[in-house]
Amino acid sequence: MDVALYEGEILNITAEISRYSEVEKERMIDKYRKAAEKKAMLCPYCHEELRLRAGEIRDIHFAHLKGMSCQESEAYDTYHKQTKRENKKHSVIKEIIYNELKGQELIRPDLKVEYGYKEKAEEKWKHYPDIYLNKNGREFAVSVITNVHEIGDEKFVKTINKRNKYFTDKGLESIWFVEDRELADDYEHRVLHLWEAEYGLAIKTEEDYKWDELLKELREQFPGYTIPRLFGYRAHGPMNHDVRSLYYVHSIGDEITFSVYRLILDQMRSPFRAFALTKGYRMNISQALIVRDEILLSDKDQEDGNRLEFANRVLYQIEALEAADAVRRESNETRNEQQAREEYLASIAQETLEEVAEAHFTVEIDVVEYISKLKYLSLSPQESEALFYFLKLHRRELEDYGLTLLDVKKWVRYALGKINDPKIRMWLVEIEDL
Repeated sequence: MDVALYEGEILNITAEISRYSEVEKERMIDKYRKAAEKKAMLCPYCHEELRLRAGEIRDIHFAHLKGMSCQESEAYDTYHKQTKRENKKHSVIKEIIYNELKGQELIRPDLKVEYGYKEKAEEKWKHYPDIYLNKNGREFAVSVITNVHEIGDEKFVKTINKRNKYFTDKGLESIWFVEDRELADDYEHRVLHLWEAEYGLAIKTEEDYKWDELLKELREQFPGYTIPRLFGYRAHGPMNHDVRSLYYVHSIGDEITFSVYRLILDQMRSPFRAFALTKGYRMNISQALIVRDEILLSDKDQEDGNRLEFANRVLYQIEALEAADAVRRESNETRNEQQAREEYLASIAQETLEEVAEAHFTVEIDVVEYISKLKYLSLSPQESEALFYFLKLHRRELEDYGLTLLDVKKWVRYALGKINDPKIRMWLVEIEDL
C-alpha cells in the first residue's frame, strides 16, 4: 500500500516522492526506508510495523513484515487499484462527501458512515465503494466517477457493470456522482448525450417515482400523444416512462456542488442519449446530502416547481397542436367548399352552353354543305359557330352522312393552317377540342 502512519500523520509515499526531482528521489526513498527499518512507519489500520519496498520508483510501497499483513491494508490495496484510474479531483470530492455525511452521523444514531474498504475489509470484497452508508439497516454504496472518457468507454462500462452488480448482490443500493466535465446536455432539443457508462449509472430515487406518477397521469389524460415527441425529442425507438436521475459533481477548490438531472433513458444503443425532463439544477453539498430514509439528493420545492412547469408545458404543446389541427381542418373545409362551388358553377355553365346550343339549332344545318365549305376554306364566322354547336349536340349523327368526328377535325386542322380570321379560328379551335 502507499500509505503509512509517520510521526502521528498519514504519509502517502507516492505523493511524497513525486514532490522531488529525479536526482533527489533516490535520497528521499533511502531516508524513508531507513526510518521504516527503525520502526518509524506503522500501518494506519493495525499499527504494526511497515517496511518500505522500492524497486522501480513507480512500484514504491509500504508492506507489512512477513506474515503480519492485516485485512484493512489488503482491502486498501484492492481499493487503491480500483481507483488508480481516477484523476486528482476524485479524492478531493470523495473526502468532502465523506466529511459531510460523517458530520450527520453525530446527530443520527441510526446512521453509520465509513470508507467502503474499511467497513468491508473483514469480508474481503472484490470491489469497494468510495463511501459506505447504513441508514437504519438500509445500505448504500456511494461512488465518485472521473475520467470516464480517458480509458475508453467500452472498457469502463464493463468495470462499472461489475461493480454495480457486485454491490447489488451484496445488498447495497448504488449512488454515483459523475465528474461534471462528462456532462453534455442540449436542453434546446431536450437531449442529454451520454457515455455508455453514464447510461448505466442513472439511479432511481423517491423524486423519480413522483415523476413517474405525473407522467402516468398525463398519458391517461392525453392518450393520443407521446410526451417526448411533444417537446421535439427524436427518440431512437420506443421509450418507456421510467424516470431516473443522474448526478454531476462540480468542484472548485475544496467546494463542490451537484447538478440534478431527471431523464428517461432512450433505447440502449449508440449514440447513447436520454430525454431530459428538466434542465437540471444545482445544489450545495449540505442541501444535497441530507440523510433521512435515504440521501435526499434533491430540492423538494424545486422538484415540485419543475413538475408543475413540465405539466403546463405539456398542456401548452397539446393546445398548440390542437389549434393548428383546427386551422388545417378549417382550411380543408374551405377548400372543399370552394371545389364544390366551382364544380357547381361548371355544371351550370355546361347546362347553359347546351341550352344555347339547342337554341341555335331549332332549324338544323346542312352539315354536308358546311363540311364542304370547311374543306374549301369558305366558312363564314356565323357558319363556323353553327357547325361547332351542331357537332357538340349531334356528333353521333355524323355517321348518317358517312362522316366521323376525326374526319371533321382533320379538315379543321387543315383550315387552321390557312384561315387567319380570328372569329372563324376561335370556333375551329372549339371544334378541335371536342
